[in-house]
Amino acid sequence: MHSKLENISDSCALIVNSCDAYEDVWELFFYALKDNWAGCDIEIFLNTEKKVFKFDGLRLNEVNAYAEAGIEKPWGGRLLEILKNIKKELVISLFDDFILEDKVNVEKIKQCILRMKKDKKIAAFYFNNIPGPNINDGQFPEFEMLGKRNDYRLNSAPALWRRDRLIAFTGDIDNPWAWEFFGSARTYNGIDRFYCAKINNEDTFIYNYGLGGAIRRGKWVSSVVTPLVNKYNLQIDLSKRGLAGESLDQGKYG
Repeated sequence: MHSKLENISDSCALIVNSCDAYEDVWELFFYALKDNWAGCDIEIFLNTEKKVFKFDGLRLNEVNAYAEAGIEKPWGGRLLEILKNIKKELVISLFDDFILEDKVNVEKIKQCILRMKKDKKIAAFYFNNIPGPNINDGQFPEFEMLGKRNDYRLNSAPALWRRDRLIAFTGDIDNPWAWEFFGSARTYNGIDRFYCAKINNEDTFIYNYGLGGAIRRGKWVSSVVTPLVNKYNLQIDLSKRGLAGESLDQGKYG
């Protein structure tokens, strides 16, 4: 498919899911995002409790209604508020501990945007492979369809979402784990289709998927984060959060 899309920002916004306790991660996350997505002009919404963040060269939305009103909302409620205030049809969802390590495949994002505009039954494209009884339905050479009863039909992998369907599958009191579990169940009776990258096509948002990202159980994964902190010459005290044990069998879905 030949992309006729001039700018991704015309069709979608970017949500970075986080919380105030991960404020120490944001500088590294956005340095890596800016470095690996040349000319990124997409509007970015940081899903936090009350804190906001500024970063030169990226369009971070700095409005945080919870801070102004003193409102406490669970993760799911905050996500819903952001989604309801975005005017674009589609959103890209990233989580803050997935620190990018290579260039974003902008052309693949554009292809998936065009596919979703053409086929309204597609709820999401996940840019990583999601384990489970997936189906090679022949629609897209780089993607396979998630099975109707897969455990992870909703998950935290980098994804392009149809905004109204993400709203439909998100509960106001969800935390990220409840969202994956109960949100997946919310999809079971619908006609929505979810696609994930085939095993050798995880080339859109590249981070250390095998180790589960830059943070595990609240602690830094040293082999992931140390080279990036050095690359961007950041003054992050890794000892404050601490360092996690490292094992290839403790990935995001393991």
